[in-house]
Amino acid sequence: MLSLGLVLDIVLLGALGAAMHRAWLLSRQFEQVRADRAAFEQLISALNIATARAGEAIDGLKDATNQAGDALQSKVNAARALEGELEIMLQAGDNLAERLQDAAAKTRLNSPAAEAAAKTPEPRARAEKEAPRTRAEKELLDALRAKQDG
Repeated sequence: MLSLGLVLDIVLLGALGAAMHRAWLLSRQFEQVRADRAAFEQLISALNIATARAGEAIDGLKDATNQAGDALQSKVNAARALEGELEIMLQAGDNLAERLQDAAAKTRLNSPAAEAAAKTPEPRARAEKEAPRTRAEKELLDALRAKQDG
């Protein structure tokens, strides 16, 4: 029979072989972990760079938005000021148009043609058929008709 020492040596040699095989497998796994860790560190570095760039881009967008908002607000303020001025000019124009209309009406009533038209049986029809004598008078009549219609 084999000696007990030889059996123990064979068992110990098998256990040692299994331990070496396991150590070799663990070594390969550690190398893989180190390689994965390096790739992970590169990924984190790339993410940090991308995050910094995104932060800068957001700050740039905020600045551009603020500048555009300020420019738009200044244009709105200028438009509001112009609106007030235009309203005043429109009221002055309306007042002038009314005064011109009153003056034209008085002139027509006092003119010899108006007196002759008043004597005819259809003064209104005749006055509507008469064309304005000047371009300014035509424009004034058009403006007055538009105001009366609108």
